[in-house]
Amino acid sequence: MPELKQIDSSRVDDILAAVANDGACIALDVLDVELCQHLMSDFNQALGEMRWGEDELGYRNEFYGERTKRLHGLFSKSPRMVDVLTNPLFLELGKRLFIDSKMADDIRLSNAELMVLNQGQVVQAFHADAASWRRVQQAEEHEILISANCALTEFTATNGATRVVPGSHRWPSDREPQDDEITLATMPRGAALIYAGNVLHSGGANHEVEARVGLYLGYIVSWLRPIENQLITNNPADILALPEQAQRLLDVSPGGFTVFA
Repeated sequence: MPELKQIDSSRVDDILAAVANDGACIALDVLDVELCQHLMSDFNQALGEMRWGEDELGYRNEFYGERTKRLHGLFSKSPRMVDVLTNPLFLELGKRLFIDSKMADDIRLSNAELMVLNQGQVVQAFHADAASWRRVQQAEEHEILISANCALTEFTATNGATRVVPGSHRWPSDREPQDDEITLATMPRGAALIYAGNVLHSGGANHEVEARVGLYLGYIVSWLRPIENQLITNNPADILALPEQAQRLLDVSPGGFTVFA
């Protein structure tokens, strides 16, 4: 079984190299443990109001998980989400991949999602997140999405750690992974799985009593349409109260127009 490199979050060059070569890596010490605890506390009420297998947006099928809860509109649920959104590592990765490469003039958040996998959740089907923009991605030589799945609880081999297929970001779309090509993104609390938009991955199976909690953020080139409209999934007043940098990342611009993307 291949293994993902585990790299300190301060080593941006090494993280970028690992994502380019393997499609993914584990960045260590991205969120401090206290922030993880506060985020969990902030989300608990909304999670308590949901049944397993539910998604606030109405999705309820095998792909999204019958023993999984998914939260959106996270900026109205936790004031600390702005700290995650503007995490220096995530912004530097987006800058280096999309702005410095001349792919775009800026970066945007595609979506943010809290994913809670409970005991009994089975493995998810493999997929690539950039398939949401499959027509554009097929025409581009470079990645248009960089994703981070932050471990708000420890990710282990038995509690649903994300399954990843290293190198699959370079595969033809019809190639299926073999068992010996799959690895598990096991990582401590506060670490983040950083992965390319075209790498194959899926949620793992949780055989433990405790739920596994991951906080996903996907950053895209600024000329793409984000998956999530933050002014709809959140209370608009909460978004408009955020700092200007955060609003720009959430695709809010003065007057409603973006001149250069």
